[in-house]
Amino acid sequence: MTEQAEIVPIARSNIYQFLALGFGYPDASLRARLSELLPRIEASLNVLGDSGSLAVAEAIGSVLDTLTTDHLQASYLQCFGHTISKECPPYETEYGQAHIFEKSQSLADIAGFYRAFGVDLAPDLKDRLDHISVELEFMQFLCVKEAYALAHGHSAEKLALCRDAQSAFLGQHLGRWALGFAGRLRHKAGHGLHGLVAELLQAFLRGEGQRIAVALGTEATPIREQSFEEDAAGCQTCAAINPAAFPEQGGSP
Repeated sequence: MTEQAEIVPIARSNIYQFLALGFGYPDASLRARLSELLPRIEASLNVLGDSGSLAVAEAIGSVLDTLTTDHLQASYLQCFGHTISKECPPYETEYGQAHIFEKSQSLADIAGFYRAFGVDLAPDLKDRLDHISVELEFMQFLCVKEAYALAHGHSAEKLALCRDAQSAFLGQHLGRWALGFAGRLRHKAGHGLHGLVAELLQAFLRGEGQRIAVALGTEATPIREQSFEEDAAGCQTCAAINPAAFPEQGGSP
């Protein structure tokens, strides 16, 4: 395979990485990490020919320059709160799945995707495996595996496995709810950083749907009649994923 063939999955993985960070809790280093990644993000979006997402990325750069860690943390709490937000929860199973059985089944399916690619579940992660950042990081991981398979001349079967997993996870999980979540977050966050990251998520995922031919859900309404925390306290199904368990980017798929 040529280097050109590897560029697209690497570019896609860069955007997923940036988005995953953008929806995480802002510690003292987050602003610097996002600023450091922005030139790579803009280059990646140019590779993908995604001018709409590129315009949003440039707006994010302008906003980042004006923010402190305190500003970022205040914005995060305003958007998501100390408990699960009722307006724009960042968890897949808070959308359209009111019954605890439905949520448990979805979480088990997500965990199955992670396990199938050697990602271990870890009880010490401070968030659930259906958090938007965790799902985005998994897509980043799959894109890296595709690039690795291309770079090392792996079989067509291994390459198809990476690509099929991306299509399946986007169609069955991330793409089912993320556009609706992002729209709700944009409405709440306005033109601040989290609103712009949500806008980037929307623009980029629409492009992803076209690139890998996956139909995405456009609406997502939180269903809060039956809280996961209230009804599943102590449930082992919601053991979370440890992103550190992902193989290194140079590792073999």
